[in-house]
Amino acid sequence: MAFKQRFFRKYKSKAINVRIVYCFRKSTGLEERIMKKTISLVLVLTLYLASVSLAVEDTWTYKADIPTARTWVGGCVLDGKIYIIGGARSASSVTSVVEVYDPIVDTWTRLANMPSARCFHAACTFGGKIYVFGGISPGVFSTAKKNVYVYDPQIDTWTQKADMPNANAHRGIAVVDGTIYLIGRSNLAYNPITESWTQKADMPTTRGNLSACVVDGKIYAIGGSTEAWREFSYKHVEVYDPLTNTWTRKSDMPTQRWSLGTCVVDGKIFAIGGNLAANPATTANEVYDPVTDTWTTKSPLQQKRLGHFLCSIGNKIYALGGHYPNLIMVTKTEEYDTGLTVPSPDFNGDGKIDIDDLIILIEYWEQDDPMCDIAPPPFGDGVVDALDLELLMSYWGQPIDDPTLIAHWALDEAEGEIAYDSAGVNDAFLYGDPIWQPGNGIVDGALQFDGIDDYVIIGSIPNPTEGSFSVFAWFKGGAPGQTLFSQIGMANWLCTDSLEGNLMTELKAPGRSGKPLQSQTNITDGNWHRVGFVWDGSNRTLYVDGVAVAQDLQSALGGSDSGLYIGCGKAMEAGTYWSGLIDDVRIYNRAVYP
Repeated sequence: MAFKQRFFRKYKSKAINVRIVYCFRKSTGLEERIMKKTISLVLVLTLYLASVSLAVEDTWTYKADIPTARTWVGGCVLDGKIYIIGGARSASSVTSVVEVYDPIVDTWTRLANMPSARCFHAACTFGGKIYVFGGISPGVFSTAKKNVYVYDPQIDTWTQKADMPNANAHRGIAVVDGTIYLIGRSNLAYNPITESWTQKADMPTTRGNLSACVVDGKIYAIGGSTEAWREFSYKHVEVYDPLTNTWTRKSDMPTQRWSLGTCVVDGKIFAIGGNLAANPATTANEVYDPVTDTWTTKSPLQQKRLGHFLCSIGNKIYALGGHYPNLIMVTKTEEYDTGLTVPSPDFNGDGKIDIDDLIILIEYWEQDDPMCDIAPPPFGDGVVDALDLELLMSYWGQPIDDPTLIAHWALDEAEGEIAYDSAGVNDAFLYGDPIWQPGNGIVDGALQFDGIDDYVIIGSIPNPTEGSFSVFAWFKGGAPGQTLFSQIGMANWLCTDSLEGNLMTELKAPGRSGKPLQSQTNITDGNWHRVGFVWDGSNRTLYVDGVAVAQDLQSALGGSDSGLYIGCGKAMEAGTYWSGLIDDVRIYNRAVYP
């Protein structure tokens, strides 16, 4: 209920409200499944973002000032909102104030104070709650604390947990597989369920005031300072693998600093701001790619700052709080557009974000589903929840540029011998005499095939052996034994069986264990149908009009780098040429929900 009320409050001035209780597609079986979930959401179907000017990538923009200026804060992101917790107001004044920033409406809200004021503490989220560890109070140079506090945003209330084994401050914090790691001069692992602590392998380079973040299950500890934290700063990058309890040194950060912020977008780590050895503060924005172990430099902050909180939501980064020389507080909130790819909320692969995608997300609500768990990027957070819904709604009603769409032949041309690929460089070439049919397709135009010698040929994309992929197309007509889509000399990807015209695929595992997958759904009835084949790395699935009509497990798929045909079989045999209309053919390098 609290989530529903939050969405209504946020958008009620601009939106129409829709209560999702029933799905009117009875033929798909979605109505029954959604009713069983007892999910009742008041959602926004709005063109809200259409009225907002789009940011330019690699640029910073000022947002609403933080109400309570402070530095060396704790912070975290929960349900698409940014929580700023505690911090220092001056060298002798530490606060317990908690404020939350909503980046969609650019507003701040005051929440219940933390039980005790502190700075240099560590904060993270777990199980929908916010955990705060240690810190320093009552002044910047005071002693560290052992306290563990937990905040429940649903009831705006704090509780205290069992103390840490030792007082701690100036730590980096990260969460991996249900364990919270505090990393600095030691490496402590906390189980929030049992409230127990375990000592792990110490960092190779002892330091504090570092920043930590997680990519692909590994913790990256970046920057930091010596015990006498005013004297020396580090540019070290050391990676901890919780599975092996080992550390590895990586390429140094170009700019050595402490009290910096780090966050992850699309698998890349942004290290922003901080304190230098020779200069008290920096605007540096440097990006680390864990795959190539390299750093690049991006546009700097508009305002020097250290002791700030840095986080990402979607492909945007936010810098909040902090200070620059002589403890002069920074009140400006800055938003950075990375321009990087974020996971696509176009679950059914139709090129737009609408009610169909929303229904799919609701079906997987509160489940650990990798396709719908799109936020925060790049790997989600292990559950389909409000954060994923918020990202989906930010694209509502708009066409979407899906980076996983590797080829799209709209087949809307009115003339010529080329079918252009609007998603890439895989233009297709017409052979025989297929006829353009402007305005007669399911989506604008279509291409008419005669069933005798008409076909379209395409270069090599993708190789089915290389990972997940999907192919979808609209068609009308056809006859038993005919083929919609095939790979030259290898397999018919989408075709009909020779007896009844039921949808099937010949893409299969190599060797004797591989067999075609055949449905019991006839698709040659003269009506428009959207058919698809999806391979998720383990399962083959055939779809007709959004319904899975056949599925099985496979250890792998056979394939090659050879080209593709639209409208005929793999060997161009007589009887495999398509007779009818084909429209809007799409290939994705991911599994798609239709």
